[in-house]
Amino acid sequence: MKQLLLALLLVAASAASSQQQTFDIASFTPPKDWQKKTAENGGGLQFSVEDAAKGTYCIITLFKAIPAASNAKNNFDAAWTDLVKGMVTVSSDPEMQPAAEEDGWEAQSGYAPFESEGTKGIVILVATTGFGKMVNIIILTNTDVYEKEMTAFLESVSFKKENGAPEKTPEQVNTTAAPVTGGFAFTSTNFNDGWTSVIQDDWVLVSKGDIKVYLWFALQYNASDFSGTGLVDRDYYWDNYVSKYFTIETKQYKDNGEVLGSLKPAYVEGWATDKQTGQRRFIGMRLDISPNTAYITIGSAKDEESLWEQFPKANGGAFAPSDLSNMGGYNKFAITVNDIAGTWQDGNTSTAQWYYTTPSGYEGYAGMTVAARSATFNFNNGGNYTSIHNGATGAVGNMSTFQQNYKGKYTVSNWALTATNRFEGKTDNFEAWFVAIRGGRILKLKDGGMEYSLVKTK
Repeated sequence: MKQLLLALLLVAASAASSQQQTFDIASFTPPKDWQKKTAENGGGLQFSVEDAAKGTYCIITLFKAIPAASNAKNNFDAAWTDLVKGMVTVSSDPEMQPAAEEDGWEAQSGYAPFESEGTKGIVILVATTGFGKMVNIIILTNTDVYEKEMTAFLESVSFKKENGAPEKTPEQVNTTAAPVTGGFAFTSTNFNDGWTSVIQDDWVLVSKGDIKVYLWFALQYNASDFSGTGLVDRDYYWDNYVSKYFTIETKQYKDNGEVLGSLKPAYVEGWATDKQTGQRRFIGMRLDISPNTAYITIGSAKDEESLWEQFPKANGGAFAPSDLSNMGGYNKFAITVNDIAGTWQDGNTSTAQWYYTTPSGYEGYAGMTVAARSATFNFNNGGNYTSIHNGATGAVGNMSTFQQNYKGKYTVSNWALTATNRFEGKTDNFEAWFVAIRGGRILKLKDGGMEYSLVKTK
């Protein structure tokens, strides 16, 4: 098979608008004469074609958008683990392709050989991140015969610009809960849709009426603990972490009829007594995994019916994002000038190694490309700022680099930061907020398609 396929680009739609169809936030031109099927729960759209005589096939699955962090490579890694490895057995790590950016969306792409029930082929993942969301496309094929159709489909895809949850502007209010201050001005947020968030020792507590949601801070996750050991990660975190704060009475699952362990939702629920309040509650735990990191979200209600009425998709699944996991968007807190005074840094690096696959006898290592960027902001109490932005892209040994330096004035309101004298002397108006982490905060600055996740260094 050619080292094809990967016209894996995010390109604005090139087909005529009359041919375009829509699914969720995606617009696309479907492959002509391919079979089309929608998942029973509406979480994905699949196109497939096969030649039974030759034994060739191609399957393209477009998934619904799900809430996601701003780091596109991390989102790709999570999708590869959760989606690709949940579908097929891959024999190697994905070969990454250069990232592509268009209209505020960033596409990370990669592929690897796979095997499933005796069938072999190539699996391709295109994970596209932007505006607080991620859209995944997975292609399974054992031939390059359909390369033209695959490429045309990928090139036709475009996405709406949507913001991630919560969609409404939050407002800071006083609260009678006992928050952890950590030296920051705002430790609680009241959202216009009725939810209230309060920072506590081990989580952000989000509540509305009788419903409570615990957004746990990051926990360590070692994939080797669960690969081939018989230990199931959802049970491990329920038994060893949730049980620290709740006296567990019952334990049950909502597996959507899935038999294979890799496809069972990472969800456990049951009756328990809250050790802090002494209340008997019905709780549901959703486990979400990023590379080397586990995130627990617990929903708590007076009974099972109330929990499922509030979160009808709490368990989630391969084609259905969990609305309990989506509550992570309520980890959002206002900023002040004093809060952000100091130096904040953001950065990320991605690499792709290349190998010759043809002609025969010349296979081997072909080199590596790197894309790296970093940003450092310094804010002082006098209203002045400086920022330095560095980047490098290209093949190792022949890389292009850049550096941009800015300095000017800045002003802050609860949910916004305005900085003068940016690119070409223009003023940037950032959406600005804090995400609480254990022992500190991440400063989020978002301007159009550009989003920074900044950690304080001094």
